[in-house]
Amino acid sequence: MIVFFKATFALIFFLIVMRVYFFLLEQQSLYYPTKVITQTPSVYKIPYEDICVDTIDKKKLHGWFVPAAGSQITVIYFHGNAGNISGRLHKVRFFHELEVNLLIADYRGYGKSTGIPTEKGLYIDADALYDYLVAIKHIRPEDIVVYGKSLGAGVAVELATRRNIRALIVEGGFDSVVSVAGDLYPFLPARLIVSQQYDNARKISRLHIPKLIVHGLQDDVMPIKYGRRLFDAAAEPKQFLPFPGGHNEDVYVVSDEYKQKLRAFLGLNNK
Repeated sequence: MIVFFKATFALIFFLIVMRVYFFLLEQQSLYYPTKVITQTPSVYKIPYEDICVDTIDKKKLHGWFVPAAGSQITVIYFHGNAGNISGRLHKVRFFHELEVNLLIADYRGYGKSTGIPTEKGLYIDADALYDYLVAIKHIRPEDIVVYGKSLGAGVAVELATRRNIRALIVEGGFDSVVSVAGDLYPFLPARLIVSQQYDNARKISRLHIPKLIVHGLQDDVMPIKYGRRLFDAAAEPKQFLPFPGGHNEDVYVVSDEYKQKLRAFLGLNNK
């Protein structure tokens, strides 16, 4: 009996140590924020509004609202885990040329936004940005499209479960952190020790809005198998669009098919 209790205690202690270790590893692996804003949409002579949005837990989010004259559709863009919004100007220009309104902002701890990034915190940030569009900009929920790239996929999918939106787009996404960690560390009980889960597959299975899942065929950061897993888990209606390119290559540049599919998905072909 004593041996059994010792073994049980050792196992519990091991799991606690691994959970702490993985929490620190997750923070380093999931979030690579930079603070300095190096450029703005003015580089491309694009008119924009510099905005500051308050969250319910008293953080301040910095971002840009880029209007498009006469457009009903507004895209909320959630970026990946590194840098800040000043490294996404090519995406700002793309959506501007697409003639849709765009809201792009930094998560807490990124750029000029205050706070420290966590899974729960990023979900709170997403709620605040959505509520800003509806309450301050008076944009109808049925005109809001949520777009998530890489880590932003988790933020976008979660927001789609919490708020009414027109459609969801995921680029370079994944099914869950547990799934990715399980592939990287097959000898460890990932589900027991991963604290930030971004369980996108489970959530997207309950969403019945239109969904477009986009993934690079040569993605070596988040291999395309994760995009396929997410697509397989998703409820209808859904579309899967692989494109030639890697994780950090610009899908807008490498794939004309993507531009056409995106216009059709957003209902812009009649413009």
